[in-house]
Amino acid sequence: MKTMLTWILFLALGCLPALTAEPQDAEAAQMKGKMSAHMRALGNADGEALHMQGEMSMVKEGLLGTVNVLRELDVKIWTNRVTVTCNVEGKNNTKPDATIGGGSGFFDPKVDPSQPVVLTYTLPGLRTVSSLAICYRGDSEGPERLKLEGSADAGGTWFPIFEIRAKGLKCFKPVKVNALRLTQEGGSRRTKEVAVYADPETPLPLFGGKDSGAFSFHRALWYADKLKVVWSPENKVWTTLDSPKLGINRLPETVLFGANLPNQHTGGFGHAVTKGKRLYVRFDLDKACPMNFGAIYMPAGDNIDPKRGGIGLHPAEFYTANGPLDPGTLPGSSIQDITDQGWILQKAWDKDSSTRKDFQFAHPGPFNQMLVVWDAFTDYGNDAWCHLEIFGSRNPDAGDAPKSPQK
Repeated sequence: MKTMLTWILFLALGCLPALTAEPQDAEAAQMKGKMSAHMRALGNADGEALHMQGEMSMVKEGLLGTVNVLRELDVKIWTNRVTVTCNVEGKNNTKPDATIGGGSGFFDPKVDPSQPVVLTYTLPGLRTVSSLAICYRGDSEGPERLKLEGSADAGGTWFPIFEIRAKGLKCFKPVKVNALRLTQEGGSRRTKEVAVYADPETPLPLFGGKDSGAFSFHRALWYADKLKVVWSPENKVWTTLDSPKLGINRLPETVLFGANLPNQHTGGFGHAVTKGKRLYVRFDLDKACPMNFGAIYMPAGDNIDPKRGGIGLHPAEFYTANGPLDPGTLPGSSIQDITDQGWILQKAWDKDSSTRKDFQFAHPGPFNQMLVVWDAFTDYGNDAWCHLEIFGSRNPDAGDAPKSPQK
């Protein structure tokens, strides 16, 4: 699937310099990926307007960058180590923390249209970054002008990274920062999620230790061809996704990346072929990785079902395994059927109205397969979810999940 998307983008960006093949050892290839030459070309000032459309497509499809450095969780308490402040307050008690909350809400600044909104993010250490994606409350929303600045001394001094007259989709030359300042001017600035992605050529430790944070790791693994995404077949037991309705921006990879960052309009694995059955997405890793904590996000909009708490994805389960296991061959789709095959049930939901569901693994450990299973409702369209994060730690003292969702 990634190969197909990559070649589509290659054709769309034929004017860019061709990639030159160069040998890499396995360790370097794990984080580097195949799009580095295109990233460098898109980072150049020359021809920026010419490449803008291709650049936006690449960022949306998640082909640029590895982990989101604004979502680095403390492995002891599983809360974000990144902090954020804003020059203005939010309406209706909305907070700037929502912009790095993984889909837990949105920030609606209480500001005059002529006044800029400045969000300042402080990271726990220096990170090399090269792309940004911002999701707004509505698909048609966004500022008239966007500026990003960086600092390598925790905000003591600032240097420009880019300034554009566009929404928040941008890749740029790699910079090393431990603070970022995002300025938005004009337009609608109801900001739901800000993601700044680590540069693929500067690997970050994915699994936190005693004094470090953990990143959601599967984006980096997919980027390096270390992870495969498989959805359920259409057969007597399972249904599958209705691909023509999904479109290119709703392929499973976008759920991994958060490229279509979670909002109430975009993303989501709805549109099942056969309503009333169950469907799944399976993630196969090249080797077992530590897994402790996860978060899964729902789209929230007008199409809600009050009988099921107002949000999609009920009932649903998350499983892990050390396979290979293939649930597509099972005689049934119940929890019993799935666990009988060897899958380990880590979390189950029913009538949970949270738009972001944080969960501690019931049985943390190293696994090489993950599985999300959910119902395709017969009388209701919002049977969707739009993003998944999985964090792991090699630290045996990793903590429990937060008592309540992060705000």
